Amino acid sequence: MRTRFILLCGLICALCYGGSLFAQDKVRIGYIGLSLSSLPLVAARELGFFSRNGVQAEVVLLTSQLSAVALNSGELQYVAGVGPGSVSATLAGSPSRAVWIVANRMIYDVIAQPELKTLQDLRGKRIGVSGLGATTHTAFTMALEKTGANPKDFVVVALGPQQHQRAMESKSVDAMIVDPPVSFVLLKKGFNKILDIGAAVEMPVGGLTTLTKTLDGKPDQVRRVIKALQQAKESLIGSRERSVGFIVKTMNMEPEIAVKTFDLMAFAWAGSGVPTRPGMENIVKGIQSQGRFADRKVAFEEIAEPRFALQVARELGHKE
Repeated sequence: MRTRFILLCGLICALCYGGSLFAQDKVRIGYIGLSLSSLPLVAARELGFFSRNGVQAEVVLLTSQLSAVALNSGELQYVAGVGPGSVSATLAGSPSRAVWIVANRMIYDVIAQPELKTLQDLRGKRIGVSGLGATTHTAFTMALEKTGANPKDFVVVALGPQQHQRAMESKSVDAMIVDPPVSFVLLKKGFNKILDIGAAVEMPVGGLTTLTKTLDGKPDQVRRVIKALQQAKESLIGSRERSVGFIVKTMNMEPEIAVKTFDLMAFAWAGSGVPTRPGMENIVKGIQSQGRFADRKVAFEEIAEPRFALQVARELGHKE
């Protein structure tokens, strides 16, 4: 009787703690650095959402190129990102798919030197992006085309993620494509907002990419990783106080700017995390506009697998 009682207590504890007493799946997730779009990944680890979903996640800092190599070699199981880099890797032959996104609404702005007031003023000027061919570059090109401007009239240069503010203040670039908190810091210093890229282009921001063999071989693990990320994102945008505190601590941001950042996040990140056809098609269009895979007709199914994010969305009460 005593043995049965002990076993019963153990079962009750296991049920109450969502399986945390059992062995968890160990996964390695690559990401390119701390940014707004990587906050759900950091929150899933720091706030316990991975653990609650039976996942022990090791987060590895790598460049996008090295992440693709490590994913294909099996050194990583997931890459935290969906964008031109990950989709280009898929189109180049990597058996990978986008399975979850942070949002379809980008919050990138073109911020220029104080004396530059309009998009026309930026013609022939040096405009900094986080990487040539990356999300910021691709989205900027598409936004220019939507305004009727010719992307060839603008000089785009690549800068490291920690160089944005310094490059603007030293005037080594005439404008930058940035997101919060850098955009808010620059505006506070007197720089000008020239273009809201997110208002012009629907394209995924952040997300999760994995191999087709993982989708086929470990579907429940994929679902649980996605669920942890989506829950972390919803936790951040569901509470201003919690989110602002987390942003201040994680990104070493001033409280005033963290509040502004939260307000923008809460608007832009609302959604189920399911990759959409228009968003993924815009990534492909952006890649092709730069001359890569230009003659290739790409199906949505070649680059994205939304069924796991759809399952999670339904579990969490989303209608889509």
